[in-house]
Amino acid sequence: MKRALIYFIKLALVLTVVIWIANRPGTVSVDWIGYRLETTVGVLFLGAVALAVSAAFIYRFWRSMINAPALFGQARQDNRKKRGYKALTHGMVAVAAGEAQTAMAMARKAEALLSDEPPLTMLLSAQASQLQGNEEAATNYFTAMLESKETKFLGLRGLLMQAQRRGDLKIALELARQAHALSPKTPWVLESLFELSEATGDFASADQALKEGAKTKVLSNADAGRKRAVVKLEQALSAGDKDQEQEALTHAKEAYKLAPDLVPAVTFLAGTYGRLGKTKDAEKALRKAWSKQPHRDLARAYVALWPAESAVERVRRLGQMVSKNPDHYESHIALAEANLSAKLWGEARRYLKLASEESGPSRLVCRLMGRLETEEHGDTRAAAEWFEKAETALIAHNWVCSSCGAIADSWQAHCGDCRSFDTLSWKRPTVLREEKALEVNNQKPTSAPPVLLEHTGEHEVIITKPTAIEGAARDVGA
Repeated sequence: MKRALIYFIKLALVLTVVIWIANRPGTVSVDWIGYRLETTVGVLFLGAVALAVSAAFIYRFWRSMINAPALFGQARQDNRKKRGYKALTHGMVAVAAGEAQTAMAMARKAEALLSDEPPLTMLLSAQASQLQGNEEAATNYFTAMLESKETKFLGLRGLLMQAQRRGDLKIALELARQAHALSPKTPWVLESLFELSEATGDFASADQALKEGAKTKVLSNADAGRKRAVVKLEQALSAGDKDQEQEALTHAKEAYKLAPDLVPAVTFLAGTYGRLGKTKDAEKALRKAWSKQPHRDLARAYVALWPAESAVERVRRLGQMVSKNPDHYESHIALAEANLSAKLWGEARRYLKLASEESGPSRLVCRLMGRLETEEHGDTRAAAEWFEKAETALIAHNWVCSSCGAIADSWQAHCGDCRSFDTLSWKRPTVLREEKALEVNNQKPTSAPPVLLEHTGEHEVIITKPTAIEGAARDVGA
């Protein structure tokens, strides 16, 4: 609309000039070197316009002849870049598809066509070299990328990933620190800085990375707080191994503050309090944790605070703590174990029965029943039957990795199988017999042991590792 309006305005101006000249006729006479030219004003005006147009055309033609070599060279260069960018694009597609030979051919072509822009081709050449298994060449390309400000960040990432694949975590951590200095808010930089710092035992740097992750919204406050609690617990455990009780207590307090439901942090804090003679503080922390998430380790840490007490006194004291959550499975198990140790057979049997009411006798309940039959009546036959039931009974609760589904006999910061960080949680896996396992896995019958099916809410994870079953058979995971 705007362009049309401008066109009509120009046309109106031209018509106005033409009409103005037409309404004012006159003659023009020119005497020049013996010649006399007489014409009207309008014709003279048109002649002047024609002369000006011709002069402009001749000038442009002359300029184009002068600039022809430069324009031809620019056209060739543009065409060369176009083909170079096309080769670069095809090379990236080949890298994504895993076609090593095509990627390398396209990298060489792009490098030749875009020789004046090496930063664009070095990444493709490095990735193509990696696909071919030539890590040395890839390293050279990534190192060369460090020389350019535009590609330094990408070069650092490539070298970092190579170091991680080699297992050289210290070099990877140094590269992550350099990348963090260039781009401190990039998500993968903060994640790598945390993971590598934590893996190499630099817990202070790992904690700082988590703080920055929460500050920049890379991590939610809840997720960052939970991970920080685990890191603080690792610091506490490390200090405890070195007999640095006060430092261990400081880190354990911070872990407990960040994640009051982290059972290992609570038990460690209580144990440290106990060794320092702060029994009331330990008792308070354990009682609070039990009210939120009952766990047998909490019960064991609780009774350990008074080692001089008799078994009967421990039953009474433990009963006070579990009263915060009396109907929980773990409360029944804790009281059953305590009554067994106190030789209060009737109470032990009652609590074991309560523990079985929800979903039948668990593996641990069966073993405790076998122990009860042996110690109360000396009935080895009945005890053997219970122990046999335990081999096929369900696992009530255990430390299960939410990433790979493996079972651990105790909590660790990393899964023992997949090495994922903070993925062990206290949950109830389900043991499937062979027929159901085959149905889920769509496999033919084998002599392999039963598998575990972990219910995660959105999907089911099938675990066929015999080691997972063997781990589940331990007393601590029953």
